[in-house]
Amino acid sequence: MLVSPVRILVSTVDAWSQQVGSDTMSSLLSSFDSKDVASINIRARRSESRAAGSYFHIFEERVIKSIFRPSIETGEKYLPQPGAERSEEMAHESQLYGKRRLLNRYVYVLIREILWKLGHWKSRALDEYVSSFAPDIFFFPIESYIHFNRLNLYIIRKFKPKHVVGYMWDDNFTYKQEPHNPLYLLHRRWLRHSVKQLVSACDTVFAICPKMKRELDAEFGIHSVLLTKPVRSDSVELTPTPSRPIRLLYTGKLIVGRDETLALVADAVKAVNKDGQKVVLDIYTPTPLSVKMKARLDVPGSCNLKGFIPQSEVFKEQEKADILLFVESFSNRNLTARLSFSTKITDYLSAGKCIWAVGNEDLAPIEYLASEEAAMVSTRPDGIITALEELVGHPERIPSFATKARDCGNRNHNRQKIQDSFIQTITIDE
Repeated sequence: MLVSPVRILVSTVDAWSQQVGSDTMSSLLSSFDSKDVASINIRARRSESRAAGSYFHIFEERVIKSIFRPSIETGEKYLPQPGAERSEEMAHESQLYGKRRLLNRYVYVLIREILWKLGHWKSRALDEYVSSFAPDIFFFPIESYIHFNRLNLYIIRKFKPKHVVGYMWDDNFTYKQEPHNPLYLLHRRWLRHSVKQLVSACDTVFAICPKMKRELDAEFGIHSVLLTKPVRSDSVELTPTPSRPIRLLYTGKLIVGRDETLALVADAVKAVNKDGQKVVLDIYTPTPLSVKMKARLDVPGSCNLKGFIPQSEVFKEQEKADILLFVESFSNRNLTARLSFSTKITDYLSAGKCIWAVGNEDLAPIEYLASEEAAMVSTRPDGIITALEELVGHPERIPSFATKARDCGNRNHNRQKIQDSFIQTITIDE
């Protein structure tokens, strides 16, 4: 059922896409008529989602070129384009992102921020797009990209929407991720300033998980509202008997230490299979890996390393799996996901499968799944082989974990309850 007309402008770094799972915002806005929703994105992809009536894309490569050619138009309006291919310009822009592997991570992000600071992204086309849409509500994530936060602050100050709503879904304000890295500290100081400005400008701030809410409220003296992505369906079918061999599945990126954790799981699978095939681990990832890491993750008879598949295929693979793996880094020096809540979690809770979460206990996703008893959780590397042997020796536990995951999804991520809470929170009092 559609809610009463209210015009909502949404900005995101990436374009909304069900193909790659970037659909949190469009999912939350599904109760609104698409003609009352507009969206801005700043990365080299265009949205095929019809959740918005129109979109505005700021080209990063054009922003860089505008430093030397100020008259260049850095952004343009477009309509949803189902099945559309990337243009040559967007393909070339995406190649720029690949070059970051040639530089230190923070050298790369600092250079990028300086280029955006010098570039002319404040364009006539952007102003005309926002002013002609005339949003009542401006809704955006508060990100780790300073230039994106600056864009949002510009829109708030220039167009003065009636209700400003921020969404915090990553640790973009503490110094706990890499406190011993001077470049991290330099970037973090600059980032914290932009985050503080946005939080102060917001009428409402959403927090993606309980751990985020606790630390966010304490840091900024606010009362944020808990908001997470809903499960796909409340009626989840469970598979009563696991297959033989037991099928484990991992889908997604292998960044920020996840590859090392997954390699430990692969080592455990190989060890369990030494006397015969009991478990098979299938891995689908778009992340480029080193030759050494590929060898650890692609083990004949135990682990199958495969490439990228679209979100629709991910769901099909989940239906065939017995256990869905959720992995994060074990390292105390790599806590990028410390306050995040991956959309993969609600996708997993939607699948009606046993979840096995492996990673540092200080990370919000691991803490959440453990506290809700929604997964089997391994918080130490030396506990991985023990946990896997337990599942192999007692396969009847697999359906019981699936039931707990389903119950957590229904309890905390019911679509209607989340959308009702979201709509009620952002409602404008005339």
